[in-house]
Amino acid sequence: METQIIQCPKCGTRNRIGIHSDRLKPICGQCRTSLTQNVDENNVGSSRQNGKSGVLFSILLLTLLGGICYGIIVTSSFLRKDFSPIVQNEAQKANLQKKQYEEKLAAHQITLENELATIDAKKLQRKAVEHYNRELAGRKSYDKRFALTPREKVQLQMRTLASDSTKSFHDAIRAVARKASPDGADISIRESFRGIALHIDFDMSSMTSGEHGTRTKHHTKESLRKEVVSLISRVTNDIFQSCKDLDLASIHVGCRHYVKTEYPSGSKRDENTVLYKILVQKDHVPKVTSNPFLNVYSTTKYFEVEEDNFDGIEIIISRI
Repeated sequence: METQIIQCPKCGTRNRIGIHSDRLKPICGQCRTSLTQNVDENNVGSSRQNGKSGVLFSILLLTLLGGICYGIIVTSSFLRKDFSPIVQNEAQKANLQKKQYEEKLAAHQITLENELATIDAKKLQRKAVEHYNRELAGRKSYDKRFALTPREKVQLQMRTLASDSTKSFHDAIRAVARKASPDGADISIRESFRGIALHIDFDMSSMTSGEHGTRTKHHTKESLRKEVVSLISRVTNDIFQSCKDLDLASIHVGCRHYVKTEYPSGSKRDENTVLYKILVQKDHVPKVTSNPFLNVYSTTKYFEVEEDNFDGIEIIISRI
């Protein structure tokens, strides 16, 4: 049952009264004063509020219907509108822009063709030859501008050491040999009636990987020999190029490797053996004209073999 709260006009007590108790005459539970008039007034207020809500709802519904009708009218008129002038206008703008780009492209092409027509191929070739001749001359003279790699920078240092007038021939040659040789190399200088002889023996493992102890990364003696000759060539060429103006008569360079050696007594021992050793005599080498910054084998073809122990070794390939 729905109820409403009625306040007593006399004592102010709030009383809960049924909404549909029209035939009853409610009284205040506190002072027994009649509440009939207040009930009627409250019912009238509720009716007024309900009436206002209905009016607001009706207005909202009418507004919504009006908006829908307006939308239908506007949409139909928008669909009937002719957009062809707008499309034509945009098409004209696009064509105009395309024409401008084509004109710019044609003008640029003409400019390039004119520049190409003014190029003298023979003159460019002559300038190129002059440029590369200057560069080659700079490289041959050890110009520091072309010393880009670590080896080339060391070559410059060796050349400076060899031209140091404060050092004796022996000291200058020994300083260059230390720069050209790998760490741990044995360097000795011997002098005889033939002149100064430089002897260098280095371990292969100090210049390349995979050669630790008696182990090698090579599977054949031919492959091992090829790399040994290459390593010796680098050291020999750098020393010869730097010391060719000194009183150096010969260069002896050997490459060592640990080899498991078996003796007649049956004992075995790992020995650091010279696999290959070469000799370069200054008198046997003509003037070297190759670029020292590029060619590391300019003296290789003048090698004379002093020791070749490859025939006495055997490469054993382990199978895992």
